[in-house]
Amino acid sequence: MRKLSLCLLLFLAACGSNGQKGPEPAIEAVSVWPVPVGVVTLNKAESAVVSPRLDLGIIVFDPGIPKDASTHSKLGVFPKIRDVEAQYLPVVLRDALVASNNWGVVRVVPKNDETLGLRVTAKIIHSDGEDLVLHVRAIDAGGLVWLDRSYHDRTNPGDFPALAGGAPAQISDDPFADLYRQIANDLGLIKTQFSVAELANIRNVGLLRYATNLSPEAFSGFLFRESDGAYELRRLPAADDPMMRRVQRIRNQEYLFIDTVDEQYVDLYETMAPTYYLWRQYGRERAIFKADYELRAANRESYGRRGSYIAMERTYNTFKNSKIQDQDLQELAGGFNNEVAPTVMEVSGRVFRLSGALNAQYTEWREILRSIFSLETTGKKTPLLD
Repeated sequence: MRKLSLCLLLFLAACGSNGQKGPEPAIEAVSVWPVPVGVVTLNKAESAVVSPRLDLGIIVFDPGIPKDASTHSKLGVFPKIRDVEAQYLPVVLRDALVASNNWGVVRVVPKNDETLGLRVTAKIIHSDGEDLVLHVRAIDAGGLVWLDRSYHDRTNPGDFPALAGGAPAQISDDPFADLYRQIANDLGLIKTQFSVAELANIRNVGLLRYATNLSPEAFSGFLFRESDGAYELRRLPAADDPMMRRVQRIRNQEYLFIDTVDEQYVDLYETMAPTYYLWRQYGRERAIFKADYELRAANRESYGRRGSYIAMERTYNTFKNSKIQDQDLQELAGGFNNEVAPTVMEVSGRVFRLSGALNAQYTEWREILRSIFSLETTGKKTPLLD
């Protein structure tokens, strides 16, 4: 697979590291936020028929919660809220990517899967009603890094209109919609640098990596792993290969699970939206209060007391209300985390009931599917199928 064109690499070099292959480094905290994206118009593909349509998976975000709990208050981090944001924000990004009409199926995936045609991971660096900072990475099945950069958006009062019912229902109404549009635009621009054959190659590499995970003995000769960790396609199985048909059926069952639990992410989005929208609105006022307070404190040292008591009281009351809203959202976040619904799946005439966190359900379902594949190909039964 060729690397991204030089002009595109130069364009994106100022934003982050792209066009790389090899092991994925850990995403570190961003010490200096990038410039806000500003007003962004979503670029949409001209035709709905794009061949092949590369599927894209958005992995549930890294919540970016500092390990040192003593820093949470100072940084404005509410761990329960961040945990739910990590599941909420990918749904908003997915909506922007779907609206761009550049991709095949766009899914929110509970756990990282390196066999996806293109997977997007992100870490929440900062999130309140005034600023959202995400570090985003996009990597294809062959190991090529398409995108590796931070995005920052800053709201203004106009981003929080008074809406009947309490919250926006569409991506265009999200206070940070410009950030998601910018990510979608960048990924769409990078995609244009690949030919139809190259995109098809990415899909084939992803499928064969999945097949190799299921049966290393049967599929190890189709891919070559380079010294930098990238994968290169050596050859394709025959079009009528029965093992590949079995692999495709198992993979479709895995996608069926993802599509099923996707409904729970949508439920989270819809349930959380009214309170979350208000919390962000209060969060913005709280951030402004904090900045104004620090400025007043600095001025007071030099010039004496500034500002009227009435103005100070009004600002403080806004801040106090935001703290109450924090508690409401904490309760909502805790309630969702404790009430993830079981998922019932059927395969090969058997029904399986999966419970626990969605990422745990996903891991269990993948193990069940691998056990079924092994049973069909070798006749060996595992404890999972007893």
